[in-house]
Amino acid sequence: MEFVQDLEDRMLFAVPKKGRIYETCIELLKGCDIHFNRSSRQDIALVTNLPIALVFLPAADIAKYVGDGKVDLGITGQDIIEESKVEVRQVEELGFGKCRLCIEVPVQGECQSLESLVGKRIVTSFVNCATALFEPLDR
Repeated sequence: MEFVQDLEDRMLFAVPKKGRIYETCIELLKGCDIHFNRSSRQDIALVTNLPIALVFLPAADIAKYVGDGKVDLGITGQDIIEESKVEVRQVEELGFGKCRLCIEVPVQGECQSLESLVGKRIVTSFVNCATALFEPLDR
């Protein structure tokens, strides 16, 4: 339980534990002179030169953890923030991790416009974003 006591006076900073922006986040932290050692299976790393603990989370969970106050700040994609519908304040746009959400249909398929997809089954992990897009068309 000593480790929990080590977190008491530290800012909890959530970063993606893997994925597209993980490496860029690690380089950003190093460029900010943030020193830490993370063993391969640890999801928390104590920063050695500042009162910060890095919390490695799935990128999809970071906005919720920040919004719920479980961590003090985090780095995640704008798409994740939009989808989570959690109220957080974006302090800085970092300029990496570009995401573009697209709707794909077969080239020769019957559906070739957004309107032709209304009422169809849309398979997505971005349910809230899809709902926001299609809801006005469904009226």
